Amino acid sequence: MIDPITPFKIQKVLDLCSGIGGFTLGHLISGGFETVAFCEINSYCQQVLNLRFPHIPIIPDIHDITTESLYGVGVTKVDGIIAGLPCPPFSLEGKRLASKDDRNLFGEFFRIICEVRLDWAIVENVPGLITAESGQFLRTVLWQFAQMGFDVEWGIVSASQVGAVHLRERVWIIAHSQSSRRGTSWSQYTQERTNTASVGCGDHCSFQRSSQSDNSVEYKARAIAQRTFSGGDDGFPTRLDRCLLTHAGLTDCLTAATVPSFSRLSRREIAALTLYCQQEYRQLWAEYQAIRRQHKQQLIALGNAIVPQCAALIFERLKRVLFQQRKTS
Repeated sequence: MIDPITPFKIQKVLDLCSGIGGFTLGHLISGGFETVAFCEINSYCQQVLNLRFPHIPIIPDIHDITTESLYGVGVTKVDGIIAGLPCPPFSLEGKRLASKDDRNLFGEFFRIICEVRLDWAIVENVPGLITAESGQFLRTVLWQFAQMGFDVEWGIVSASQVGAVHLRERVWIIAHSQSSRRGTSWSQYTQERTNTASVGCGDHCSFQRSSQSDNSVEYKARAIAQRTFSGGDDGFPTRLDRCLLTHAGLTDCLTAATVPSFSRLSRREIAALTLYCQQEYRQLWAEYQAIRRQHKQQLIALGNAIVPQCAALIFERLKRVLFQQRKTS
């Protein structure tokens, strides 16, 4: 019996700006997709990908993605593309140069869609994408999809919707082909572009959210780098208790990838300690800094990572879209 929301065949996926593989982990949760190649330039993230997915090739530079380079790593078929494109050009924390930022890779993203002749695409970015260049950047992105013969849905999904304690809102764009213009080549497409294009977004632009699982996750407490004093009558002032290098309530997997918390004392609070306690505090702070240095690349990778459970919701939506196409074809 055919799954009512699964495409006829497994969808072959090209994962761009892969990071540590959060997007691909998302479709592994959802099912029905197979990543055939990664594209990731960061060496630390490449190591993580090689560890997690040793059988999937990695092309480091997005500018090198062509049909020839994919064939060179054994990829002969790609149905869709997923991409967590760099967010600094659109982040509210940065200068928001958008199209004028060298880190904006939307141009390469569209080039690859045209060159590889893909049937669908998913792209993720920060909410600042919506308001970048007074909204014109997103309108142009939607217009570019339309010019290439794609229908587009977009909306915001946050990590809190899948059970996380933090918000982490992200914009997700789903583009799927239903048009005869699907065969437009990159050279034809670039000739047809116009800077005055604008794409509106009607009610159909927000995608439906899949129902969340009611399964609860039971976390096992675990402390790391814990000092001998842990509160109570341990001979140390209570002010030092809040500086403990501990992280309770994490799974073993998360503990291995998490730097413990550390609440710094003010100069006045440090001065109020005995000389021995001041030495202990400085030792704690030195240990904490050493851990942070050790995990710097890991922290950057985690900070940029896509939440797999959020990606799984998007893949569920895409499967419904592909199912509707199957019914009408």
